[in-house]
Amino acid sequence: MLRISKKADYAVYLLGSIARQGAFPGGNAADSVISAHEAARQVGLNKSVVANLLKDCARHGLLDSVRGLRGGYRLSRPPSEVSLGQILEAVEGPFSLVDCCSSAGVQAGKDASSALLRQAESMREHGSDCSLLSSCPSKQPMRVVHERIVRLFDEIHLDELCSMTPVSSPALTGAGERSGN
Repeated sequence: MLRISKKADYAVYLLGSIARQGAFPGGNAADSVISAHEAARQVGLNKSVVANLLKDCARHGLLDSVRGLRGGYRLSRPPSEVSLGQILEAVEGPFSLVDCCSSAGVQAGKDASSALLRQAESMREHGSDCSLLSSCPSKQPMRVVHERIVRLFDEIHLDELCSMTPVSSPALTGAGERSGN
């Protein structure tokens, strides 16, 4: 089952809390920062969990870190420019639906044959033991699913996730209309 981990869920919640406070470029509190201690208190999570998430997000360029007595964190860019995909990758690493559809392999280039060769080499180096890699009939369909999920993660932004802008997804609207809701 495809699931977003608690760690990733907490990261979205935490970054959403920072965004709602306006601690980002162009926000109403652009010059302010939030300490790990204060962020943990606000979101009701363990301070060490919050500190680790903040460090991961800063390391991946989602947050700016300010050192010193009045130091803390703020978003490095507006919430509308931070995607769910970026947050998930910061805390969980690259998304991979199945081994043969790793993000690195899918984004390796337009030339499918060379990308597949690079992927096969990478899988051998990392110990993947899929004996069907060279002849798998579901490899390409799974790649399509993988790419659509990656695209969806990249189209959903923090401002939507923390209710700063209304969600306007045709897929969600269409589903509700079909079911009669």
